[in-house]
Amino acid sequence: MTIRKHVLILFFFSFVLCLSSYSQGSVKELVADGILNAKLGDYKAALSSFDKAIAMDSVAIEPYYNRGITRSEMKDYKGAIKDFTRVILLKPSYPEPYFNRALAKDYLKDYSGAIDDYNKAINQKADYVEAYLNRGLAKFDLEDYKEAANDFNRALQYRPNYPAALYNRGLARFNMSDYENSIADFNEAIKYDTVSPEYFSSRGAAKAAAGYYEDAILDFSVTIKLLPFDLNPYLNRALAHLYLKEYQAAYDDYSKVIEIDPSYTDAYLKRGVTRQYMEDLTGACEDWKKADELGSEKARTYVDKYCSP
Repeated sequence: MTIRKHVLILFFFSFVLCLSSYSQGSVKELVADGILNAKLGDYKAALSSFDKAIAMDSVAIEPYYNRGITRSEMKDYKGAIKDFTRVILLKPSYPEPYFNRALAKDYLKDYSGAIDDYNKAINQKADYVEAYLNRGLAKFDLEDYKEAANDFNRALQYRPNYPAALYNRGLARFNMSDYENSIADFNEAIKYDTVSPEYFSSRGAAKAAAGYYEDAILDFSVTIKLLPFDLNPYLNRALAHLYLKEYQAAYDDYSKVIEIDPSYTDAYLKRGVTRQYMEDLTGACEDWKKADELGSEKARTYVDKYCSP
Protein backbone atom coordinates (compact mmCIF):
# COMPACT_ATOMS: atom_id res chain seq x y z
CA MET A 1 0.00 0.00 0.00
CA THR A 2 1.58 3.27 -1.09
CA ILE A 3 1.23 6.85 0.00
CA ARG A 4 2.28 9.86 -2.00
CA LYS A 5 3.08 13.43 -1.16
CA HIS A 6 0.68 16.06 -2.37
CA VAL A 7 2.60 19.00 -3.87
CA LEU A 8 0.87 22.30 -3.40
CA ILE A 9 1.27 24.72 -6.30
CA LEU A 10 1.55 28.25 -5.04
CA PHE A 11 2.52 30.50 -7.92
CA PHE A 12 1.35 34.01 -7.18
CA PHE A 13 -0.43 34.66 -10.43
CA SER A 14 -1.90 38.00 -9.46
CA PHE A 15 0.60 39.88 -11.63
CA VAL A 16 -0.08 43.04 -9.68
CA LEU A 17 2.74 43.10 -7.17
CA CYS A 18 3.64 46.79 -7.10
CA LEU A 19 7.35 46.65 -6.48
CA SER A 20 8.23 50.05 -7.89
CA SER A 21 6.81 53.09 -9.58
CA TYR A 22 7.76 54.17 -13.04
CA SER A 23 8.12 57.59 -14.54
CA GLN A 24 7.29 56.20 -17.95
CA GLY A 25 3.59 55.53 -18.36
CA SER A 26 4.25 53.37 -21.40
CA VAL A 27 6.17 50.84 -19.27
CA LYS A 28 3.18 50.54 -16.99
CA GLU A 29 0.93 50.07 -19.99
CA LEU A 30 3.16 47.33 -21.39
CA VAL A 31 3.24 45.54 -18.04
CA ALA A 32 -0.55 45.81 -17.75
CA ASP A 33 -0.92 44.46 -21.28
CA GLY A 34 1.41 41.58 -20.50
CA ILE A 35 -0.55 40.76 -17.35
CA LEU A 36 -3.81 40.70 -19.27
CA ASN A 37 -2.41 38.50 -22.03
CA ALA A 38 -0.97 36.09 -19.46
CA LYS A 39 -4.31 35.83 -17.68
CA LEU A 40 -5.91 35.04 -21.05
CA GLY A 41 -3.33 32.32 -21.66
CA ASP A 42 -1.56 34.14 -24.50
CA TYR A 43 1.91 33.71 -23.05
CA LYS A 44 3.74 34.60 -26.25
CA ALA A 45 2.06 38.01 -26.38
CA ALA A 46 2.63 38.45 -22.64
CA LEU A 47 6.35 37.81 -22.98
CA SER A 48 6.53 40.23 -25.89
CA SER A 49 4.99 42.98 -23.77
CA PHE A 50 7.32 42.32 -20.84
CA ASP A 51 10.34 42.22 -23.18
CA LYS A 52 9.39 45.60 -24.60
CA ALA A 53 8.96 47.05 -21.11
CA ILE A 54 12.39 45.76 -20.10
CA ALA A 55 13.95 47.22 -23.26
CA MET A 56 12.43 50.56 -22.32
CA ASP A 57 13.54 50.43 -18.67
CA SER A 58 16.11 47.78 -17.75
CA VAL A 59 15.94 48.55 -14.01
CA ALA A 60 12.16 48.31 -13.69
CA ILE A 61 11.21 45.42 -11.44
CA GLU A 62 7.62 44.57 -12.44
CA PRO A 63 8.41 43.43 -16.00
CA TYR A 64 11.05 40.96 -14.77
CA TYR A 65 8.86 39.69 -11.97
CA ASN A 66 5.82 39.13 -14.15
CA ARG A 67 7.88 37.66 -16.96
CA GLY A 68 9.24 35.21 -14.40
CA ILE A 69 5.70 34.27 -13.34
CA THR A 70 4.71 33.80 -16.97
CA ARG A 71 7.75 31.65 -17.70
CA SER A 72 6.91 29.54 -14.67
CA GLU A 73 3.41 29.00 -16.01
CA MET A 74 5.02 27.97 -19.31
CA LYS A 75 7.24 25.52 -17.38
CA ASP A 76 10.32 27.46 -18.47
CA TYR A 77 11.72 27.25 -14.97
CA LYS A 78 15.30 28.12 -15.87
CA GLY A 79 14.10 31.29 -17.58
CA ALA A 80 11.90 32.08 -14.59
CA ILE A 81 14.85 31.69 -12.21
CA LYS A 82 16.84 34.20 -14.27
CA ASP A 83 14.02 36.73 -14.06
CA PHE A 84 13.47 36.30 -10.32
CA THR A 85 17.22 36.56 -9.78
CA ARG A 86 17.19 39.88 -11.65
CA VAL A 87 14.38 41.13 -9.41
CA ILE A 88 16.33 40.08 -6.31
CA LEU A 89 19.43 41.92 -7.53
CA LEU A 90 17.38 45.06 -8.08
CA LYS A 91 15.40 44.80 -4.85
CA PRO A 92 16.69 42.17 -2.41
CA SER A 93 14.26 43.02 0.40
CA TYR A 94 11.10 41.52 -1.10
CA PRO A 95 10.18 37.93 -0.08
CA GLU A 96 8.05 37.01 -3.11
CA PRO A 97 10.86 36.73 -5.70
CA TYR A 98 12.78 34.36 -3.40
CA PHE A 99 9.61 32.31 -2.90
CA ASN A 100 8.83 32.06 -6.61
CA ARG A 101 12.45 31.30 -7.48
CA ALA A 102 12.31 28.53 -4.90
CA LEU A 103 9.21 27.09 -6.56
CA ALA A 104 10.96 27.05 -9.92
CA LYS A 105 13.93 25.26 -8.33
CA ASP A 106 11.50 22.78 -6.78
CA TYR A 107 10.21 21.89 -10.23
CA LEU A 108 13.77 21.39 -11.42
CA LYS A 109 14.27 19.07 -8.40
CA ASP A 110 16.92 21.37 -6.97
CA TYR A 111 15.48 20.90 -3.50
CA SER A 112 18.51 22.18 -1.61
CA GLY A 113 18.52 25.34 -3.72
CA ALA A 114 14.79 25.72 -3.16
CA ILE A 115 15.22 25.41 0.61
CA ASP A 116 17.89 28.11 0.52
CA ASP A 117 15.47 30.48 -1.23
CA TYR A 118 12.59 29.62 1.10
CA ASN A 119 14.95 30.48 3.97
CA LYS A 120 15.59 33.87 2.39
CA ALA A 121 11.88 34.50 1.89
CA ILE A 122 11.23 33.65 5.54
CA ASN A 123 14.08 35.93 6.62
CA GLN A 124 12.23 38.76 4.92
CA LYS A 125 8.80 37.71 6.19
CA ALA A 126 8.78 35.68 9.39
CA ASP A 127 5.09 34.70 9.11
CA TYR A 128 5.31 33.52 5.48
CA VAL A 129 3.05 30.48 5.84
CA GLU A 130 3.37 29.26 2.26
CA ALA A 131 7.16 29.41 2.47
CA TYR A 132 7.17 27.20 5.57
CA LEU A 133 4.80 24.78 3.86
CA ASN A 134 6.81 24.55 0.66
CA ARG A 135 10.13 24.39 2.48
CA GLY A 136 8.67 21.43 4.31
CA LEU A 137 7.70 19.85 1.00
CA ALA A 138 11.25 20.30 -0.32
CA LYS A 139 12.62 18.66 2.83
CA PHE A 140 10.08 15.89 2.33
CA ASP A 141 11.51 15.32 -1.16
CA LEU A 142 14.93 15.00 0.46
CA GLU A 143 13.38 12.39 2.81
CA ASP A 144 14.06 14.55 5.85
CA TYR A 145 10.64 13.85 7.30
CA LYS A 146 11.36 15.12 10.80
CA GLU A 147 12.45 18.57 9.58
CA ALA A 148 9.57 18.60 7.08
CA ALA A 149 7.15 18.04 9.95
CA ASN A 150 8.80 20.89 11.87
CA ASP A 151 8.15 23.25 8.95
CA PHE A 152 4.52 22.17 8.74
CA ASN A 153 4.33 22.89 12.48
CA ARG A 154 5.59 26.42 11.83
CA ALA A 155 3.00 26.93 9.11
CA LEU A 156 0.30 25.78 11.51
CA GLN A 157 1.50 28.18 14.19
CA TYR A 158 0.57 31.06 11.90
CA ARG A 159 -2.47 29.37 10.32
CA PRO A 160 -3.85 26.71 12.69
CA ASN A 161 -6.66 25.50 10.42
CA TYR A 162 -4.52 25.11 7.30
CA PRO A 163 -5.56 21.76 5.76
CA ALA A 164 -2.55 21.48 3.43
CA ALA A 165 -0.13 21.82 6.36
CA LEU A 166 -2.11 19.31 8.43
CA TYR A 167 -2.23 16.88 5.53
CA ASN A 168 1.46 17.11 4.71
CA ARG A 169 2.43 16.81 8.37
CA GLY A 170 0.34 13.66 8.38
CA LEU A 171 2.33 12.38 5.39
CA ALA A 172 5.61 13.15 7.13
CA ARG A 173 4.47 11.34 10.25
CA PHE A 174 3.30 8.41 8.13
CA ASN A 175 6.78 8.13 6.67
CA MET A 176 8.18 8.13 10.21
CA SER A 177 5.79 5.23 11.03
CA ASP A 178 3.92 7.46 13.50
CA TYR A 179 0.56 6.19 12.28
CA GLU A 180 -1.65 7.33 15.14
CA ASN A 181 -0.55 10.97 14.90
CA SER A 182 -0.64 10.70 11.13
CA ILE A 183 -4.29 9.65 11.30
CA ALA A 184 -5.00 12.51 13.72
CA ASP A 185 -3.54 15.01 11.23
CA PHE A 186 -5.56 13.57 8.35
CA ASN A 187 -8.69 13.78 10.53
CA GLU A 188 -8.05 17.48 11.09
CA ALA A 189 -7.26 18.12 7.42
CA ILE A 190 -10.51 16.44 6.38
CA LYS A 191 -12.42 18.53 8.93
CA TYR A 192 -11.42 21.64 6.98
CA ASP A 193 -11.38 20.12 3.49
CA THR A 194 -13.94 17.38 2.89
CA VAL A 195 -13.57 17.04 -0.88
CA SER A 196 -9.87 16.26 -1.43
CA PRO A 197 -9.67 12.57 -2.36
CA GLU A 198 -5.99 12.27 -1.50
CA TYR A 199 -6.83 13.17 2.11
CA PHE A 200 -9.13 10.15 2.44
CA SER A 201 -6.78 7.89 0.50
CA SER A 202 -3.83 8.80 2.69
CA ARG A 203 -5.84 8.40 5.87
CA GLY A 204 -6.92 5.00 4.59
CA ALA A 205 -3.28 4.03 4.01
CA ALA A 206 -2.34 5.16 7.52
CA LYS A 207 -5.25 3.25 9.04
CA ALA A 208 -4.29 0.13 7.11
CA ALA A 209 -0.68 0.48 8.23
CA ALA A 210 -1.93 0.74 11.82
CA GLY A 211 -4.06 -2.39 11.35
CA TYR A 212 -7.46 -0.66 11.19
CA TYR A 213 -8.50 -2.39 8.00
CA GLU A 214 -12.27 -1.88 8.30
CA ASP A 215 -11.81 1.86 8.75
CA ALA A 216 -9.27 1.93 5.94
CA ILE A 217 -11.82 0.34 3.61
CA LEU A 218 -14.30 3.11 4.43
CA ASP A 219 -11.74 5.77 3.48
CA PHE A 220 -10.81 4.03 0.24
CA SER A 221 -14.50 3.78 -0.57
CA VAL A 222 -14.89 7.55 -0.13
CA THR A 223 -11.86 8.06 -2.37
CA ILE A 224 -13.46 5.88 -5.04
CA LYS A 225 -16.64 7.97 -4.92
CA LEU A 226 -14.55 11.09 -5.48
CA LEU A 227 -12.26 9.49 -8.09
CA PRO A 228 -14.17 6.55 -9.61
CA PHE A 229 -11.62 5.89 -12.36
CA ASP A 230 -8.47 6.08 -10.25
CA LEU A 231 -6.94 2.62 -9.87
CA ASN A 232 -5.06 3.14 -6.60
CA PRO A 233 -8.02 3.24 -4.18
CA TYR A 234 -9.40 0.01 -5.66
CA LEU A 235 -6.00 -1.65 -5.28
CA ASN A 236 -5.61 -0.37 -1.73
CA ARG A 237 -9.12 -1.42 -0.76
CA ALA A 238 -8.57 -4.85 -2.27
CA LEU A 239 -5.44 -5.31 -0.17
CA ALA A 240 -7.31 -4.31 2.98
CA HIS A 241 -10.02 -6.83 2.10
CA LEU A 242 -7.35 -9.49 1.72
CA TYR A 243 -6.02 -8.78 5.20
CA LEU A 244 -9.56 -9.32 6.48
CA LYS A 245 -9.89 -12.50 4.38
CA GLU A 246 -12.79 -10.91 2.49
CA TYR A 247 -11.81 -12.60 -0.73
CA GLN A 248 -14.91 -11.92 -2.80
CA ALA A 249 -14.68 -8.19 -2.07
CA ALA A 250 -10.97 -8.21 -2.97
CA TYR A 251 -11.77 -10.12 -6.16
CA ASP A 252 -14.39 -7.51 -7.09
CA ASP A 253 -11.93 -4.65 -6.59
CA TYR A 254 -9.22 -6.29 -8.70
CA SER A 255 -11.85 -7.01 -11.35
CA LYS A 256 -12.80 -3.31 -11.35
CA VAL A 257 -9.18 -2.36 -11.90
CA ILE A 258 -9.01 -4.73 -14.85
CA GLU A 259 -12.26 -3.30 -16.22
CA ILE A 260 -10.76 0.20 -16.11
CA ASP A 261 -7.35 -0.89 -17.41
CA PRO A 262 -7.30 -4.33 -19.09
CA SER A 263 -3.51 -4.20 -19.36
CA TYR A 264 -2.83 -3.70 -15.64
CA THR A 265 -0.55 -6.65 -15.02
CA ASP A 266 -0.43 -6.57 -11.24
CA ALA A 267 -4.23 -6.69 -10.97
CA TYR A 268 -4.30 -10.02 -12.80
CA LEU A 269 -1.49 -11.32 -10.62
CA LYS A 270 -3.20 -10.36 -7.37
CA ARG A 271 -6.65 -11.40 -8.51
CA GLY A 272 -5.11 -14.77 -9.26
CA VAL A 273 -3.80 -14.97 -5.70
CA THR A 274 -7.25 -14.00 -4.43
CA ARG A 275 -8.88 -16.73 -6.51
CA GLN A 276 -6.37 -19.20 -5.11
CA TYR A 277 -7.53 -18.24 -1.60
CA MET A 278 -11.09 -18.81 -2.84
CA GLU A 279 -9.99 -22.33 -3.89
CA ASP A 280 -10.57 -21.47 -7.55
CA LEU A 281 -7.24 -22.67 -8.93
CA THR A 282 -8.56 -22.81 -12.49
CA GLY A 283 -9.51 -19.14 -12.36
CA ALA A 284 -6.26 -18.29 -10.58
CA CYS A 285 -4.27 -19.92 -13.38
CA GLU A 286 -6.24 -17.96 -15.98
CA ASP A 287 -5.25 -14.72 -14.26
CA TRP A 288 -1.63 -15.73 -13.76
CA LYS A 289 -1.30 -16.78 -17.39
CA LYS A 290 -2.68 -13.41 -18.46
CA ALA A 291 -0.23 -11.62 -16.14
CA ASP A 292 2.55 -13.80 -17.57
CA GLU A 293 1.56 -12.74 -21.10
CA LEU A 294 1.80 -9.13 -19.95
CA GLY A 295 5.35 -9.70 -18.69
CA SER A 296 5.06 -10.56 -14.99
CA GLU A 297 7.97 -12.73 -13.88
CA LYS A 298 6.21 -13.50 -10.60
CA ALA A 299 3.17 -14.74 -12.50
CA ARG A 300 5.43 -17.05 -14.51
CA THR A 301 6.62 -18.53 -11.22
CA TYR A 302 3.02 -19.17 -10.13
CA VAL A 303 2.13 -20.70 -13.48
CA ASP A 304 5.10 -23.07 -13.31
CA LYS A 305 4.29 -24.03 -9.73
CA TYR A 306 0.51 -24.35 -9.73
CA CYS A 307 -0.76 -24.62 -13.29
CA SER A 308 -0.39 -27.73 -15.40
CA PRO A 309 0.77 -27.21 -19.01
